[in-house]
Parts: sequence; structure tokens; C-alpha cells
Amino acid sequence: MHGIVFWNEQFVQNFWDSGFPSKTDKFVSNLYTWQDARTDFQFLGKLPKPHSHLKAYSGYGCNTIFWLKENQPEILNNFNHCGTIQDLIVSILCNQGKPVMSTHNAASWGYFDVTNCSWNIDILTEASFPIHLLPSVVQPGINVGTLYETIHHIPKGTVVGVALGDLQCSVIATLTTMTDAVINISTSAQVAFIAKEIETQCDGVEYFPYFDNYFLAVAASLNGGNVLDFFVRSVFSWVSALGLTITEDELWNRLLHFSPEDHLTTLKVNPLIFGERHNPTTYGSLINITNDNFTLSELFSGFCKGLINNLLEMMPRELLLKAGIKRFIGTGSVITKNHIIKKEIETCFNLPLNVTMSEDSAFGAALAILKNNPLLFNKN
Repeated sequence: MHGIVFWNEQFVQNFWDSGFPSKTDKFVSNLYTWQDARTDFQFLGKLPKPHSHLKAYSGYGCNTIFWLKENQPEILNNFNHCGTIQDLIVSILCNQGKPVMSTHNAASWGYFDVTNCSWNIDILTEASFPIHLLPSVVQPGINVGTLYETIHHIPKGTVVGVALGDLQCSVIATLTTMTDAVINISTSAQVAFIAKEIETQCDGVEYFPYFDNYFLAVAASLNGGNVLDFFVRSVFSWVSALGLTITEDELWNRLLHFSPEDHLTTLKVNPLIFGERHNPTTYGSLINITNDNFTLSELFSGFCKGLINNLLEMMPRELLLKAGIKRFIGTGSVITKNHIIKKEIETCFNLPLNVTMSEDSAFGAALAILKNNPLLFNKN
């Protein structure tokens, strides 16, 4: 949603003419993902303030363009289109010229006014931003073209919808009622619920475009399963440095199967290993270490509890109750596999948790297209 790639029409045409040649760097750039940290805190401080209720952070498409303009201008000079990676896929499927982007992805790039459905053209022009690169923007669920030729048994002329945000699609695939909220923990972590309008925002909560003119209130943490992976890899390297042998799978298995009493720790772990977008200068720490709580099981338990406490700080329970939320739907590999995480979600938020395996962005994207094209659905 936040990433960006640049290309020329020739790259799209090459696919249908002869497949992708081995040398494509003249026609398409590398993908710059949301993890690109070159637009750091100092660089962001030099940029103009967006006219939007949404902020623009490191790794967001427009900020990446600002960085490239200052540091690698040849990238911008070599291409005439840009979009998210899924926007490029849509352009290829439709053999399209100028790309079309959904409000989901545009809002995730920064410098986009959701209310007016428009880029901050005046602000960007004044900052000498290459606005000619920006895609056209449409509402989610809109059809932007048809499949140019039959491919993998999908017939020519099949409707192609505008690319959608993966978070919005995972939510529409998961939620069945407005009184549920989604909590997803995989590589990163998110708490989200559907909102009718933008409320006064907490520092850690933002309101992104959803479907049918609703918003998705989101607390998006950069710290999730990646933090637990970091901890396990660290322990693994310590064990290896001592000349001992254990596999990472065995280590994971032992950590997840300590007795429940081992998780009743007084050790407090602030697990912000990767910082947070709304608080980029604060990182992790250990607090309240004593002579009897600095054990492997309590460290692991502390990291698990710290992740949930961080989400609670970003998305306070009071905000959820005000929105009428009565239950969590839990998704993501960390929640499905980690009983400590499950327990802490229910304890910290004091809301019931229903864990599901059904979260699927691809399924959600299909649902969004079917809502706008009901005749595509064969009831038989």
C-alpha cells in the first residue's frame, strides 16, 4: 500500500509482445517498500506539511519520490509512470497507459486529501514535486479495464478492478458486523475497526479510506512478529556462540510450551525494536529487572505482553468502546500460534477474542469487486 515502483509503457507492452526480457532496468525500477528508511526523521522534517487528516511517514510513496528527487533524480527522469506494485500489475493486465489508483493506495502514499479525493497539487507543485508522475485516483471497487489477452485460462475481456489496499481487503474478508474489530499480528501488527466518520485522533490511530464511504480506524504498529523473530534469533545466536546446538524450530517450540506459571512475570519489556511511525525516536527497553525474573521464559513472556500493551497504548480500549466494539477477531500467524499473545489480548483489552484463519486479502479483493459487479457471481 505504501510502496512505489516506476515504469514506462514499454515495460507493459513487453509483457504481451514477448514476455519480460532479462534486462528490464531501462523500463522499470526496483520496488521501494514501506520498509525503505532513507526518508528518516530529519528528512521528513524538511518536507511540506500535507493537506490531509493523514500524515506521511517514512516509506510512503510521495516521500520516497521527494527523497529520490533530492538524491537520485535520474530515477525520476528515466520513467513516466509510477504506482504501487499492484497498480503496475493492473496496468499490465489491462495493457494500460497511465495507471489508475484507488483511494486506499493514494491515502497510503501521503499528500492525498481523502475528503476531496485529490492529490495536494498546490503544495506539491510549490515544492517542485514531479506531479506528472502521479496516477489518477478512483474509488475502491471501480472497474478500470479488462484483461488484454487470455492468460492462464482467464479469458480476454475479464473485468479488472482497481488495485485495493491489503489491509482493507483483509478486513472486509474477516468482519461480519460493525461491532467487531480486527487485531492482526504477523510481521507487523494492526488493530482496526470500521468507522462512519473521522473522530478526534489518538497519536497512534489514523482513519484510512475503506469501502462505501466508510473509514477504517487503524492502529498500525511496526512491531509484531518481527520483534519475536528478532528475540528468537538473538537467543539462537547466543546459544551458538557458546558452542551449543539447537534449531530455531526447537527453540520456538520450547518457548511456546513453557508452563503458564512461567509467564507470570514482573519484568516489563518495551518491545519497540523498530520504533513507531508516530514516535520514531523511541526504541525498546527492559524495566524492573530483579535477581529472580531475568529468565528466558519471562523474557519471552515480557516481549509478548509488551507487544499487546503497545497496541493498547496506540488504540485505547475507551476508543473501541466508544465505537461500539464488543469483540475482537484475531488473525495472523502470531495470534494463531502463540497462546501468550491470545491471553494478553483478552486481558489487556478486556474484550473477547475469536481467532480465525479466514483473513485473506485476495478473498477480500474478490468480495469488493463482486459488490460492484453482482452479475459476475454465478449463484449456481
